[in-house]
Amino acid sequence: MDADPETQKSIITKLFLDGWNQSLFTSFADHVADPVTFNFRGTRQSTNIDELKGLVAFWKKAFPDLSFQVLNIIVENNFGAANLIFIGTHKGTWQNVAPTGRSITVEEMMFFRFEEGKIVEMWEVYDEAMMMKQLQEL
Repeated sequence: MDADPETQKSIITKLFLDGWNQSLFTSFADHVADPVTFNFRGTRQSTNIDELKGLVAFWKKAFPDLSFQVLNIIVENNFGAANLIFIGTHKGTWQNVAPTGRSITVEEMMFFRFEEGKIVEMWEVYDEAMMMKQLQEL
């Protein structure tokens, strides 16, 4: 049985506000399937909550103050969409760009598919070109 829309919104919100912003995963970890399918840049890969923790740590090496703002979440049936902004200060190497000390503000959209109250698939699209432009501006 799928979770109700408010529960799905809460899971998505906690993924960003607890997981990404605070590196706390207990509030939503039980709501992420193992494995969960992650779609990014035309690739499709299986991952899990432990790898998600590693991804957060990887980003925070380059942007220690990285944080997400959740602007909107829309849920219909077993799909959710999140409109997000992430901000951070570039203090570690990122994609071969040495630390610049510059702040970034990047728009992102993520989509989620739920089954039986768990996220089973995610899609991510963020403005990588704008992020790199902000890192490389003089």
